[in-house]
Amino acid sequence: MATKEANWATPLDTGGEAFELLGNARKAWIYTYLRHHPGATIQEIVETLDQPERTVYDYVEDLEDARFVEQSNDGRPAEYVAHEIELQLVEGDAERRITPELIEAIARRIRDDDVDAYIDRHGLDGLAVALDYAREYVDGSVTHQIMARERDISSVEAGVILDALRPVVEG
Repeated sequence: MATKEANWATPLDTGGEAFELLGNARKAWIYTYLRHHPGATIQEIVETLDQPERTVYDYVEDLEDARFVEQSNDGRPAEYVAHEIELQLVEGDAERRITPELIEAIARRIRDDDVDAYIDRHGLDGLAVALDYAREYVDGSVTHQIMARERDISSVEAGVILDALRPVVEG
């Protein structure tokens, strides 16, 4: 299998505090959950995602501080909603967008070994590129063979990651 080593010096792998969300799949998972379940409470997150309550409180607080989520009510229990994130990062010739889809793809790292292995091999930047291909794959304008040839990876690896990212793109 022809693969490239992850380049951890690419734009999405070197972000500052605002990009900590990208490096923490559990936090990305909580953000994604709130995006798909607006008005969820901490207890709902704890029970649904089977995460320790303290961790969920800490991560939701971090997400609030970063303004990625906010409390949507004044009562108790507190309910939260996620904001749509659209950040563009340009470094040299490389340009990447940080979107809720990218955060969801990162969150899938926890439960999908194919996504986890792909990030290990190609970094977050490689995952962002694969997500771009997945959008074209879903609309039928690109095949896994084209991605494989253009990214210099095996056809099998391209097919596996495109299939793994399909649910993210299809929403």
